[in-house]
Amino acid sequence: MKICIVLSTRPEIIKLATLINILKKKKINFFLINTNQHYINIMSEVFFNFFKIPKPKYNIKASSTTYGGFFSKTIKGIENILYKEKPNYLIVQGDTNTAFAGCFAASIYNRKYFDDEKKIKIIHVEAGLRSFDERMPEEINRKLIDQLSNILFTPTKFDFENLRKERLNINKKIYTVGNTISDVIKDNIKLIKKNNILKSFGLDKKKYFLITLHRPETVDDPKKFHKLIIDFEKIGKKFNTKFLFPVHPRTKKIINKLNTKKINFIKITKPLEFLDFLTTMKNSKIIFTDSGGIQEESSLLGVPCITIRTTTERQLSIINKTNILTGYDYNKILKAVIYFNNTNMKPSTVFGDGNVSNRIFNVIKKFEIKLNKSLKKNHN
Repeated sequence: MKICIVLSTRPEIIKLATLINILKKKKINFFLINTNQHYINIMSEVFFNFFKIPKPKYNIKASSTTYGGFFSKTIKGIENILYKEKPNYLIVQGDTNTAFAGCFAASIYNRKYFDDEKKIKIIHVEAGLRSFDERMPEEINRKLIDQLSNILFTPTKFDFENLRKERLNINKKIYTVGNTISDVIKDNIKLIKKNNILKSFGLDKKKYFLITLHRPETVDDPKKFHKLIIDFEKIGKKFNTKFLFPVHPRTKKIINKLNTKKINFIKITKPLEFLDFLTTMKNSKIIFTDSGGIQEESSLLGVPCITIRTTTERQLSIINKTNILTGYDYNKILKAVIYFNNTNMKPSTVFGDGNVSNRIFNVIKKFEIKLNKSLKKNHN
């Protein structure tokens, strides 16, 4: 059995880290392809080192200012590697352009073979998520990746239902296992106690708000983004609570163009390493985000989340009342802060119990055993 794992972005590396380490421990033959989607790979390097996972065997320098440029370079690059390596399985995670490129390259590879034995089995980790908002590029990616994959691992039964409604359960193997981020949190939660990041920022536990914003529709519109910053400042002043805002270098450039001289309640800092960020999340009073993954992580950590979006692919966080969607409306954001401000939320296992990667590995192992038996039977 040979496994190819295609990744690149920070969430992909983090969420696949435990599974990669299981493969390494079990001495499974596997290799990594890094597409360099964001090409700020000082961050990638840090994550590979922190999680003690092997450096990618292949690096495709496919970073591009256009989607077409990225996809053409990446799909061609991955396809060439697949012909050379001939893996039995290809694993992708989530809804990134990298994940779609990996799937599509494998599906092109598979077209050349009529014999199922020679085809690559495509595995999608974190399948079935749907925001039902096709203005989001990730929503298109999710649907296409699920269509192209053979084995789908959904985080919750809610996500399984999405796939069933699309009738993907008819000809695909679908398993509800939880989200692998729960494994990573479980593996690292104890290290938070020794982390000094709060002290370096002069912050006390549960006495600050955390902001994490990165989506183009949020930060690329100067007027909208500036208004949001002003609204956060008003909330900070109203509740006498500081905000910590680790920003992506790209977002920092946009902030530098804004008039932020009167901003006193928002501390802007560079992106944080994984453990530092996990520590700031766990100890914050409320997290304000436009991220998808943070909605799950906050629930797992027992921290209220306010999502600055109008739709979400993590609807279970809304149902469980660990997350509130506000869009960009100040009054809705304020109302959500008032609701959560005195909430004593406990960590939830609705998105995973910390043993997800083991389940995924066991399914792949059983699938491989069953496949080998079937092939032997056919050959006989």
